Amino acid sequence: MLDHRVLTFLTVCEELSFTRAAEKLHITQPAVSQHVRYIEDYYGIQAFRFSGRRISLTEAGILLRDSLTSLCNNEIYLREQLASACDLQQTVRFGATLTVGEFMIADPLSHFLAAQPDSNISVTVANTALLLQKLDAGEIDFAILEGNYPSHLYQHVPYITDRFIPVCKKNYRFKKGPQSLFDLTSERLLVREPGSGTRRILEDALSEYGMGIETFQHVTTIGNMNTIKDMVKNGCGITFLYETAAAEDLRKGLLQKINLPDWQVRHEISIVWKKDHLFEDSLHALLKELFHI
Repeated sequence: MLDHRVLTFLTVCEELSFTRAAEKLHITQPAVSQHVRYIEDYYGIQAFRFSGRRISLTEAGILLRDSLTSLCNNEIYLREQLASACDLQQTVRFGATLTVGEFMIADPLSHFLAAQPDSNISVTVANTALLLQKLDAGEIDFAILEGNYPSHLYQHVPYITDRFIPVCKKNYRFKKGPQSLFDLTSERLLVREPGSGTRRILEDALSEYGMGIETFQHVTTIGNMNTIKDMVKNGCGITFLYETAAAEDLRKGLLQKINLPDWQVRHEISIVWKKDHLFEDSLHALLKELFHI
C-alpha cells in the first residue's frame, strides 16, 4: 500500500500548483506542502523549482514522478490480480484507437466473455495521444494503437499487420485518372483529426513520397471513421484507411480500392504497455487469452 503522501506529490506534479492540488484532494494547502516536503526529504531531492507563482519539475523531480507513477500503476494492477486470485470478478481495462475499437476487437472480446462470463471489461476508445496519457496515468493496463508512439517508453507485441489503402466510391469519377499517388491530390481528401493513429500513419506514409496532407487541394477533417466512410460512399472524396476497416464495404461494392503501383503501405497495429510493468507475465497470459497472441 502506497503512502498517501505519494498521491499528494503526484497530484502536485499533475497540476503544477499546490493550490489546485489541495482543492483536488480536498485538503489544506499547508498539508500539501508538508506532504511534498516529506517526499523530497525522504528521497533527498528538490523536486520543484519556483519562478514567482509558477512551478516546474526539476530533472530529479521528473524521474521521481515517473517512478512513483509506475508504482501506483502496478499497485492498481496488483489489486486487480489479487481480486481475481480470490475468485472475485476480474476487470480488464484497456484502450483502443477508434478504428481498432470500431472494426477489430468485437470478435475476440465476444469469445473472451463466452469463456470468462464472470469477467468485466472496460474499453476506452480514443485517439492515440489520449490513450498514451491514460496508459501513463494507470487508468488502463494496455492499449491497442494504430499510430506511432515513443517505443523507448513502452513494451509491445504485434496485434495485426494490415494494408493501409486509398479508397473511393464505386465508379467514382476522378478529375484525373489515377496512375500514381500524386494524381490523387486533385481530389478531396477526407481525413481524421490530428492526434489520431490513422492520420499519423497517413502523414508518415505521405512524407516518404515528399508529400503531406497539405499537398491535397481540398481537405476535410472529421473525427469519426464511420462518418468518413459514409461520405466517401456518397462520392464526397477519397480517404486512406486500414483494409480491415473497409473490408465489408469493399465486399458489398460500396467502396473500391484505388490501385496505385507506387503505393504499397502496410502498418503494424500494436498492443502497448508501460515498460516497468511488474506483472508482465500475467499481462502476457491475459493477452494470450484475449487475442491469442
